[in-house]
Amino acid sequence: MTQRLITLIFMLTVILLGGCMEEVSSKLGGERLKFNSEERLVIQELTNVNLGEYQQYKEITDKEKVDIFFKVLSNANWEDDSGKSSYPDFVINSKYSIWTLSPDNNIRVRVNNLEKNTFLSEKDSKTIYKLIADED
Repeated sequence: MTQRLITLIFMLTVILLGGCMEEVSSKLGGERLKFNSEERLVIQELTNVNLGEYQQYKEITDKEKVDIFFKVLSNANWEDDSGKSSYPDFVINSKYSIWTLSPDNNIRVRVNNLEKNTFLSEKDSKTIYKLIADED
């Protein structure tokens, strides 16, 4: 009898904790997206703010660096994009828009074709900033 009671209490506790964890994650918002790594990153930089013109800034072909970029995106929590904003500072592979102010601020990334948006953590922002700025 006590074994059944202990098992019942354990099962109820697991169910309650599972429900609470889902509640917490839904309040945090966002969803995970799966990104397949590509062969290269073609980075275009905003050159004319008034006209939204971009010029190729650099190209990253180092597989390790490309994989880091997509790993960061895969680990981010994505939400629906809330609408219009200023021109992004960088566009990568014509798919990803990036807004950044400095290496110490969080970077905003938008997946253009999915209209998904995220603000990266400070650590991930620094990682992406280093890739873009070619810092090691």
